[in-house]
Amino acid sequence: MRDFTAGRVLALLLLALAAAPLAGRTARADDPHERYGAPPGEFDLYLLSLSWSPGFCDLEGERKGKRECAPGASLGLVVHGLWPQFENGDYPTFCDRSKNYVPGASLDIAREIYRDKGLAIGEWRKHGECSGLAPSLYYQAAIALFRKIKVPATLVAPAAALHAKPAEIAQAFASANPGVIEPGMVTVSCRRRELEEVRFCVAKDLSGFRSCGNAAPDACDEGEITVLPLR
Repeated sequence: MRDFTAGRVLALLLLALAAAPLAGRTARADDPHERYGAPPGEFDLYLLSLSWSPGFCDLEGERKGKRECAPGASLGLVVHGLWPQFENGDYPTFCDRSKNYVPGASLDIAREIYRDKGLAIGEWRKHGECSGLAPSLYYQAAIALFRKIKVPATLVAPAAALHAKPAEIAQAFASANPGVIEPGMVTVSCRRRELEEVRFCVAKDLSGFRSCGNAAPDACDEGEITVLPLR
């Protein structure tokens, strides 16, 4: 028979606590800004992240055999996700693992803007759970925001590579969306000096776009980056 004295029980409890994942605002070692398991609904704003499909394909999508990267796909800006965010640049993830199931009806809604089913499900599980919204409303919010954005003419269907600074890309969106978007509401992400994503800061109540402040600085330096043409 095992010895379950008070000391033994205490030792077992301490071992269990040490092995259990920390709740609340726990940062992951590989990303100090990620708050894994933060309480749902506790955040300051959203980021609507749009991938530049040619850049995504060149950087990783083609290697992974993504259908959007096939010749003739002709995709430009496509929705990556809608991400809860904190003012200081931190962001919550995987906030309620009991709600990671996505109903088929919600996926039917997501199909309008998400490139594939796996992406839609993954975005819900990592980010959508943190919104406090039901899956269907979360996807509908992303659709409504995406529809509000007019893409600058230079980025609608470029046939040749373009070169621009992140600030110039932000200004192009502001110019194409007067009264809706200002340069400070847009942030640009790149890798290997290629445009990867354009991200828009959104009010927590989803009423419209707002200033990014310190929540989402450009993930590029100020030099020119390459905007690859459509495939």
